[in-house]
Amino acid sequence: MGQLKVSVCVVGSIGTNCFILTNTDTKEVILVDPGDEAETILHHALPGDEKLTAILLTHGHFDHILAVNEIKKAHPDAVVYAAEAERDLLADPRLNQGYYDPRASVTADVWVKEGDVIGAAGLSFSVIETPGHTRGSVCYYLEAEKLLFAGDTLFYRSWGRTDLPTGSDDDMEFSLARLCTTLPEDVTVLTGHGEMTTIGFEKKVKGFQ
Repeated sequence: MGQLKVSVCVVGSIGTNCFILTNTDTKEVILVDPGDEAETILHHALPGDEKLTAILLTHGHFDHILAVNEIKKAHPDAVVYAAEAERDLLADPRLNQGYYDPRASVTADVWVKEGDVIGAAGLSFSVIETPGHTRGSVCYYLEAEKLLFAGDTLFYRSWGRTDLPTGSDDDMEFSLARLCTTLPEDVTVLTGHGEMTTIGFEKKVKGFQ
C-alpha cells in the first residue's frame, strides 16, 4: 500500500477542509472535497512529481466543489467520485447554494452508492450513505487506517445543518446513530469544517451509548 500521509488545506469563504491523501511510496494523491482555491490546493497537494489520481466528493454543496472543474481541467486523468443520489444537487447551483457561480455545477466520472468500494492510490475506501445534510451525502471509510471522511454529516460536538434543499432531520438522526453505533470508537473523523474528532467521543456526547 505504501505509507499514507494526510494533510488538510482550509479553503473558501466558510473554511472548508480539503483533505490531501498522499501515498508517499507511489506519489499518488487523492483529494477529498476541493471546495475552492484550486491553485492553492494543487500547490500543497502536488509540490513535486506527485500524480493526482482521484477526487472524492462527500456531497454537492458549493463550498465543497468549487475547485473541482479547474483541477479536473489541469489533471484530466483524475477520477471524480460522488454519490448517485447527489447527481441533481451537484449539477444545479440553485440547489447547492452556488447561485450564479458557474463553478458550482459539477458532474462525476463515477457515481457511487452504499457498499461500493473505491480503490485509488493503493487505498480502499468504503462508501457509506449518510443522508441528512443532503440526500446524497456520503462518508468515505478507510477501515485499515481507521479514518472516516465525513463531509458535513458529522462535526466535532455537532452535525451538518438540515434546512437546505434535500436536507432532512430524520435522515440525519438515522445517519448519526448509524455511524456512532456501528463504527469502532477509535476511528478518527475528518470533518468538512472545523476540528477533527473520534467516533467514540461523538458517540458519548451525542448520547448513543
